[in-house]
Amino acid sequence: MRKIKSLPISLRPREKLLKYGPDALTTQELIAAILVTGTKSESVSILAKKITKILKHHQELSKKDLEKIGLGKSKIAQILASLELSKRLKDDQPTSITTPEQIYAQSQEIINSGKETLLCFYLNARGEILKKEIIAVGSVNGANALPREIYSYIKELPITDIILVHNHPSGILEPSKTDIVFTKRVDLAGKILGINLLDHLIVSPKGWKQIKF
Repeated sequence: MRKIKSLPISLRPREKLLKYGPDALTTQELIAAILVTGTKSESVSILAKKITKILKHHQELSKKDLEKIGLGKSKIAQILASLELSKRLKDDQPTSITTPEQIYAQSQEIINSGKETLLCFYLNARGEILKKEIIAVGSVNGANALPREIYSYIKELPITDIILVHNHPSGILEPSKTDIVFTKRVDLAGKILGINLLDHLIVSPKGWKQIKF
C-alpha cells in the first residue's frame, strides 16, 4: 500500500494544494488534504477514495457513513464541518434571475396563496437577487400597494432593477385593468428614481403570464 509520505512532495495533496491551488486537486485529493493522516488500518488515500465513492453515489455524507469506513470522531468532525461550510458558502451566493421561468421558480411561496400577494425582487446590475420581499397581501380580489412602498429599499441596497410578481387566487392569468394601471405607475416611478421595472408576472399553479406595459 503506497502511503502519502512515499509520494514526491509535489504530488502530496497538501503540498500540491499550496503550490498549485485547490483547483489542481481532485475530489479525492481534497478529502485527503482535509484528513491529513489515515488510520492504523488504512492510509489516508484509501479513506479519501472511500469517502469520494460515497459522495458520488449518495450526494451526502452522514456520521454513520464515516463510522462504517473506520474514521474516528476527530476525522468525522473534520469532514462534516468542511462539507457544511461548503454548503453554507454556496447557499450564500447571490441568485440571478433573467427569464420568466426562473422568476416563477423563485415565487413558489405565493403561487398557492388564497390571497392576492405582491412580491418584489430587488436586483443589482448583474441581475443578482439582493432582496426578495412581500410588499402587500390582499383579499381574494386584490393586493393594494403604493410605488413608494416598493421602492423603499433603494436607499439600503445597490438596486438597479426590480421584478414584480403577484398571484391570482382565481387561477386566471389574464391581467385586470387595475393590474395594468398599477404596473405602469410603478414603471413610471422607477424611471424617475433611476430603477428599471424589468417584468411583472401574474402567477398561479397553472403557470405564469407577463403583463405588457
